[in-house]
Amino acid sequence: MFNGIPQGASQIAQGATLYIFNRKDFSVATASVTSVSQPHVSKAAQTNPALVMQGFVVDVFLNIGSDSTSIEFPVNSSSANYPDKGWFISADPLVITREIEGSVNNSKQFLAQVPYHEKVVKEGPSLILSVNPEKKLEAQQAEKITSLEAKISEMSAKMEQMVGLLSASVPANHKKKEE
Repeated sequence: MFNGIPQGASQIAQGATLYIFNRKDFSVATASVTSVSQPHVSKAAQTNPALVMQGFVVDVFLNIGSDSTSIEFPVNSSSANYPDKGWFISADPLVITREIEGSVNNSKQFLAQVPYHEKVVKEGPSLILSVNPEKKLEAQQAEKITSLEAKISEMSAKMEQMVGLLSASVPANHKKKEE
């Protein structure tokens, strides 16, 4: 026995409240435990024997609002991570608090690096051109093509304008010859 709980038994019991930190939508929900199975080897260990070494789990059946679901929770653990659902679960609100604080700190660090990444995106192409002659040649060719396309478009517009002027003046000349 350890703390009044038989060794190998889960510290989560029917009627307990679990906190679910959802990383995907950054929210916390509470769930009530409706039942807990006996400890067993994880179902995932049946296809991956290496997972047997991670220890026993219990099936925990939960009610989250009006929804019901079940999870495999590690025996003798204060928390569990479910990356496929984006969930981090614990019966201890302090453990959930630390996990949320960790996410907040990670995001703060990321945001602090945004100006650097913006600079990299802005200046990266010119650095590549300065060290890679092939990329520089490709960029020069693309610039020439863009310039030629703009000139052709400008010439085409002038041609259309001239054709429009000539076709507008043809009927006027034609009428003079008939008189």
